[in-house]
Amino acid sequence: MRAKLFTSLAIGVLGLLVGLWLVRPPTTRANGDKHEEKGGHAHVPAPLEYADVHVPLSVWTDPAMITRGTEIYATRCAVCHGDQGDGKGPAGVALPLKPSDFRDKAGVAEMRDNYWFWRVSEGGQVEPFKGKGSAMPPWKSELSVEDRWAVMAYQHTYSGHNGPHVPWEHSKSVAMGRDIFAMACVPCHGAAGKGDGSVGAMLAPRRAPQPRDFTGAEFKFRSTPSGQLPTTADLFRTLTEGVRSGGGPMTIGLRGHRIMPSFQHMPVEQRLEVLEYVKSLNRGFWERSEVQTVAVAAAPVLTPERLTRGKQLYADAECLACHGARGRGDGSSAPTLKDNRDLPIAATDLTRPERFKNGARPEDVYRTLVTGLAGTPMPGMGPRVLRAVAVPWRTNDGGGIPLSARCRAQADDVTKARRDANLRHGQSDRRLGQDPDAPDGGAG
Repeated sequence: MRAKLFTSLAIGVLGLLVGLWLVRPPTTRANGDKHEEKGGHAHVPAPLEYADVHVPLSVWTDPAMITRGTEIYATRCAVCHGDQGDGKGPAGVALPLKPSDFRDKAGVAEMRDNYWFWRVSEGGQVEPFKGKGSAMPPWKSELSVEDRWAVMAYQHTYSGHNGPHVPWEHSKSVAMGRDIFAMACVPCHGAAGKGDGSVGAMLAPRRAPQPRDFTGAEFKFRSTPSGQLPTTADLFRTLTEGVRSGGGPMTIGLRGHRIMPSFQHMPVEQRLEVLEYVKSLNRGFWERSEVQTVAVAAAPVLTPERLTRGKQLYADAECLACHGARGRGDGSSAPTLKDNRDLPIAATDLTRPERFKNGARPEDVYRTLVTGLAGTPMPGMGPRVLRAVAVPWRTNDGGGIPLSARCRAQADDVTKARRDANLRHGQSDRRLGQDPDAPDGGAG
């Protein structure tokens, strides 16, 4: 009886394997391959240096840009991609990899604009396309950014889609990231990315930090000036390193006391895919005209003189009001601190760098000081403020203006303004609480 059972099981397994071999489902175009007949698109995420290059929404339907793109396409692209955009140009038919067929609606819908711009810019000179034998030339040295946008807009017309080429028009372009998000992120950040997942509230019960609302304007960990959305590289850094902080019972066992786990073991391409989906939840990533980042200076050599000066600056700026004289997060103001959601928030214990939420390297600490932590009492000390700390302000009569009062008032104003905005509108305004004198937009 047992022998018959094993025999039946073996036959069943063998039949399943044979069936899978016969069917051989088509491979996805997310691995760098191209469709043998249509050419298709090697749908891989754009690298970080191109990830923030989103085409302005108006470009896709601007008649002037499309006309401009028509002329460029005729002289640069048609020889391979064909006059009809079908990938059957006279030079294209002899290539080892067929040029893309822009009439392939499904293939075009899977692309993202930053990927498209990357392909036009770098051509077949980068992987995985170079290894596949792509003969597409790079156009970044011959076509301006606007020219590349224009030819993309014209190529887009072959697909028959009349709106902007964005994820909310082409949901398949972020399908892979959406699946990863559902498996790895929904429990904390919620199905719509609003930070309202069923598990999130238990990470730090009734206090900050809480899971990020990706649809809002406030992101704590940025290299961008106060009030601006982060770069994709900022999001990638947070996803890779996680967020360190003491939490509730649900965080016990997380290495490094992370309230958000590190996803460094997730393949890089998957991390980039899920971030493209996260960005698709916030149209602000497409609406910003340019991406500015804060320059991080090289860390100076540590000397006793610099330590003495730093200690004095720490006192002059009254960092000790929140962080305490010994940096343990036990300053006189610490018990009263709240974030913009009116949740109690702890001042960071500076003696425990392993719990620095934005990283503990010198460049991480500098970036935190300059940009601040949006939605918290920690203000962004822009370059002008930092220079003022380094060189004490003086009045006409030679008296000093205490920077401590300025910074404390800035933090109080930001917290109050954003809290009031929450009560009025249910969300915070990125412009509230900004310091008009600060070149980077003021407090975070």
